[in-house]
Amino acid sequence: MPAKSSARPGPLAMVFGEDDYAVQRRGREVFNAWQEELGGMDHETIDARAGNSGEALGAVKKLHEALNTLPFFGGGKAIWFKDCSFLGDDRTSASGAVTEALAGLADTLKSFTWGNVRLVITAGKVDKRKSFFKVLQKAGNVEEYAGWSASDKDWADRAEMLAREALRERGKRIDEEALAQLVQSVGPHPRQLQMEVEKLATYAGDAQAITSDD
Repeated sequence: MPAKSSARPGPLAMVFGEDDYAVQRRGREVFNAWQEELGGMDHETIDARAGNSGEALGAVKKLHEALNTLPFFGGGKAIWFKDCSFLGDDRTSASGAVTEALAGLADTLKSFTWGNVRLVITAGKVDKRKSFFKVLQKAGNVEEYAGWSASDKDWADRAEMLAREALRERGKRIDEEALAQLVQSVGPHPRQLQMEVEKLATYAGDAQAITSDD
């Protein structure tokens, strides 16, 4: 469950956690709501996945440019800094250059005049000890979606909901017996479950209904 949630967050929001599916769904929900609210065609999605410090610096640069580029036709602008992978404690995140870039970004966000600009950041693992996270906590809305654990009483229900919705998005439906088999075979691992759903949907081909035989 999210540590903090707001149906209509302020102009700056971060959604993060190990439950990838919930993070992406919430990020898209916020971004889409802002696009509808603001109108216009100048909204941006920035891929913030980075395999090294150079890619991380490039993503931060694009975000600065997006924040400082006014909508071409006036009106508002929603920005999704998507799948940011350098807010944790890995080598790229710990790079001096990346740390400095995030400090500069934090300063920008603290003093930014939002007006009709909106920014949502989605990420997986985030180091809550770092100043960038603390700035987001203070200046924006932060929502955390923790991963699943076998000790969670509702993990199977959450997994079934994820699988059912993911299959529905692919034009498939699944019977209850098959759904239970799928969830129990994968366990409390949302990312792996999404991969298995994708494989199952591909295997089913043109068939809309998925059964235990599949």
